[in-house]
Amino acid sequence: MTTYDQRPRTLADQAEQQKDQVRSVYRRVAEEYDERIPGLGPCDELFTTTEHRFLLEKIQPGERVLDIGCGTGRFTVPMAELGAQVSGLDLSEAMLEMAAGKLRERDLTADLREGDMAHMPFPDGSFDTVTSMLALMHLPLEDRPAVFAEVHRVLRPGGRMLLGVKNALFEEMFTGDRFASVDVTDVAAKQLQFTRTRSGEDYLAPWYSFSPQDLTALFAGAGMTVTRMRGNSPLAAWLADEVLRDASVRSFVDRIERFLGEIPPFNHLGYHLLVEAVKPAV
Repeated sequence: MTTYDQRPRTLADQAEQQKDQVRSVYRRVAEEYDERIPGLGPCDELFTTTEHRFLLEKIQPGERVLDIGCGTGRFTVPMAELGAQVSGLDLSEAMLEMAAGKLRERDLTADLREGDMAHMPFPDGSFDTVTSMLALMHLPLEDRPAVFAEVHRVLRPGGRMLLGVKNALFEEMFTGDRFASVDVTDVAAKQLQFTRTRSGEDYLAPWYSFSPQDLTALFAGAGMTVTRMRGNSPLAAWLADEVLRDASVRSFVDRIERFLGEIPPFNHLGYHLLVEAVKPAV
């Protein structure tokens, strides 16, 4: 198990140490990342389908999109395929290299940058949409307000953010992990465990989930308004894969979740949260 120095530091030092930890882990797993996420079970399939519907159905050709924490391009690439003008930002050079390879294979282009979400290398008002899926949980807690402020800054007036994060409220009910079981959330330790890696080592990265209240407050603090909050897998996360392997059951669960996922309080009880927030037009 890879470990890191945990001696007391200033908050700024702690945040930088956590970012270094994230860089180190993703440098090691970049080449195998796409094999690890998503998982291969029917729960994973429902989860991923909901993610794609929520994000990709909103992206229009010619739209200027910034994908923060873009990783290997899990959403950067399909957004480019839809004709959007996509930029991708990530801490990990190794993950960006994987994304660049996918783009080349498909004869697509995107502006990929290595950088920190808390200090984005883009001018004010550069984008119509900012996206982030399964990445903000690696943020040091101290950086959260700065990142949401940066999102507001780089969006044009009337622009929006679309994001997906693990739900801290769900974790109060269930601390297990149903998604990509080789990468397991340790809720108590606030860490993501990368197990069964090609190297044979396990790796740890900081991982902080968000409650619905966290997200509403962070967006409000940045001058943005949450306009949609959807729960991803409010029902499927409680069902065994053996049950969901029945195609008729999976189809029924999918229909129910499309309905329940948008309705309070069920939208706050999803395994993950999918959120749309808007910057004022003036």
